[in-house]
Amino acid sequence: MADTTLSGRYDREGARLRGDREFIIVKRPQKERTRAKSEEYLLEVLPNGKRRYVSSLWQTTEPDVYTIEYQRTRYRVSIAAAEAYFDEATFDRS
Repeated sequence: MADTTLSGRYDREGARLRGDREFIIVKRPQKERTRAKSEEYLLEVLPNGKRRYVSSLWQTTEPDVYTIEYQRTRYRVSIAAAEAYFDEATFDRS
């Protein structure tokens, strides 16, 4: 079975994030934004060049840190000028 995690380091080149997978950060037009749709979202670039929607990028209270949900797993995504990190989010349920 293929590894489905997005966790890892990605090099950033403009709106592209390249690592074990490749993603594009896309800005959603103002008229398409709703409470359920954030300003930016992620598309995965597949090996055949097609693009697949991954998740909205939800801004956290920290600068340049977002959350996403992919295949029922939440990730904390830190995006800097030259790189990005995806880490599985853990929540304390106590």
